[in-house]
Amino acid sequence: MKKSAQSFILGSSSPRRIELLKIQGYSFKVIKPDVEEISSHHISPMNVALANSRSKGVTLAKTNKDNIILSADTIVVLGDHILGKPKGKKQSLSMLMKLNNKTHSVITAYTILTNTKGKIKIIEEKAVVSKVTFGKFTEAHYLKYINSCEPEDKAGAYAIQGLGARFIKDFKGSYTNIVGLPVFEVMNGLKKAGVEYPWT
Repeated sequence: MKKSAQSFILGSSSPRRIELLKIQGYSFKVIKPDVEEISSHHISPMNVALANSRSKGVTLAKTNKDNIILSADTIVVLGDHILGKPKGKKQSLSMLMKLNNKTHSVITAYTILTNTKGKIKIIEEKAVVSKVTFGKFTEAHYLKYINSCEPEDKAGAYAIQGLGARFIKDFKGSYTNIVGLPVFEVMNGLKKAGVEYPWT
């Protein structure tokens, strides 16, 4: 089933993922999946991200037949503890102070799948890991950042592509993975599904 670059669905309303794909030249439909994300302590953080990504994709595939679906989930992990999206300024500060002067992991899992004639097929599913190291800052520094409202909808309460870059001493691995989508891997996965590179 040959698909053009205009024919896939992004199962995410994340402005960061939308922008990363648009920059590369893709045209796509955005549908936010209505699923409840898990945060189980009984499986590894990587498997949490994979399960959430798969759940989003499968949910959309059930009602969007004969389409290529791309879904994803990004989590921030310190040790074995997942830091999700903060609920309020107090939780934002708590997360940032935990990350202060430490190295943590950012895991983005993505799933590319189709539903052809009622049969769901996962074409590619992968979790990409990047490492981020915060410098040493004070509570006052983080409070000023929190007042910008940038941390509100960000896993780990920061955005490397925004004002949060001021805290990043170093990172290893894919930068776009930290933003919310490992572009290199995803583009090659979409190509496997029949979505050609936008510039070809």
